Amino acid sequence: MKKIIIVAQIFIAVLILIKVVSYFGVLQMFNISTDTTMTSSALAQSKTASEKGSSNPSVNKKAATVLTNPPVVKDAMEDILFQQRDLAQALAAKKSELDNRENALRADEQRLIAMRKDITEKMAILKAQEEKLATQLDSAREEDVKRYKEMAKVYDATPPAKAGPMMEKLDTKTAAGITMNMKKDKAGALWAYISPQKAVEITKEITRSGGL
Repeated sequence: MKKIIIVAQIFIAVLILIKVVSYFGVLQMFNISTDTTMTSSALAQSKTASEKGSSNPSVNKKAATVLTNPPVVKDAMEDILFQQRDLAQALAAKKSELDNRENALRADEQRLIAMRKDITEKMAILKAQEEKLATQLDSAREEDVKRYKEMAKVYDATPPAKAGPMMEKLDTKTAAGITMNMKKDKAGALWAYISPQKAVEITKEITRSGGL
């Protein structure tokens, strides 16, 4: 008896399960059908709106204008272009200024080089003239010394009483040159026959020239 009751309960449970499964299957099919219908309706409405829009040229033109020429993007591009042009002009002006400065510096450098060359050449000429004059002065001094020595020999051989008046008539430089090349005892004896003023002048000249 218990077995019959258990079998009956199992059978009833199976029937309930079959009904539940069947119910959910029908519900799912209904949902799919509903979604398909709504999608078709939306597509139809979109097509109708598109056809209405195509029948209105002004609407199409405005839409095309908005799509092809967005005002905000166009203004931004123009601003960027103007900024690039201004920057290019500023850079060109700066480059021109730097080029002018460079050219001026090069011109100044060339002038300085020319001035330096001219000064160097003039210094070389002056040095050559100085050396030439120095050589001439040395030769003149040697000639003067030679001449003073010859004259000193004459004054050494002349008695002081006669040589004194002769010395008095000479210019101070010549008298000093002769005196420096005379023998000391002869020159000392000669001073007794020379005026004090002439003796002072001869002494100053000898001191200035570094003689005696």
